[in-house]
Amino acid sequence: MITPERTEKGQRVYTDAQLQKVHTIQRLRRVEGLNMTAIKRVIASQFPSPPQASSDDASIPGSYTPDVTPLGARFRAARVSGGMSLKQAADASGLPISFISTFERTNRGATVASLQKLAASYGTTVTELSTSGSRSTAIAAEVVRRGEEIVAPQFEPGIRILQLANQLQALDCQRWILAPGVRSEGAYSHAGEEFIHVLKGELIITVDNDAAVRLHVGDSISFDSRKPHMWVANGEGETELLWVNTPKSY
Repeated sequence: MITPERTEKGQRVYTDAQLQKVHTIQRLRRVEGLNMTAIKRVIASQFPSPPQASSDDASIPGSYTPDVTPLGARFRAARVSGGMSLKQAADASGLPISFISTFERTNRGATVASLQKLAASYGTTVTELSTSGSRSTAIAAEVVRRGEEIVAPQFEPGIRILQLANQLQALDCQRWILAPGVRSEGAYSHAGEEFIHVLKGELIITVDNDAAVRLHVGDSISFDSRKPHMWVANGEGETELLWVNTPKSY
């Protein structure tokens, strides 16, 4: 599951991503007691292999070149370009300076709620920072085949986000794949409206402090995104969602 690089003298060299994978494997084995088959399934979902770019991609009208820059570094660039200090970012987002600094340096510790608050304080969105790259508008309609989706940079174990509509300017359309028990870690709100349809598993969501709603396969929910909302993937296996926001506000 892990293939390290080697120096000229044959010494193994591990990247930060590979070390994170090692720690995850140890936790799954020792703490959760999973066997190797189950561990491989979890690792495959949490650490997807990067897509292999074709040398001809740049010549394909409407093709998208993903940016592999870690999400924490992208957030730091957004903060710096906006002329904000760490303290100003903390004051604007309501998040601790230590969290912002750690996330920028290590790409760890973030949640859906914290990223949304941080992006909003920078005047941008998580989607915009996650999918930065070159887009062509030379095509009339974009087709995204199954298995060819752009995978957003991972910021939290157990959450995988696939971009389904890269060309649109005012619509976030994504497939979220959530491991059991993954949650938003608090309520968050933002401008716009959103729609969620359950493709697999079960989602429990609370909107505007009302009673929690339990959604099963085939169920949908829509609401004003300005109302605080929080959620948890409650299925025994993975939960898959079609998640749409407008305007781009996640």
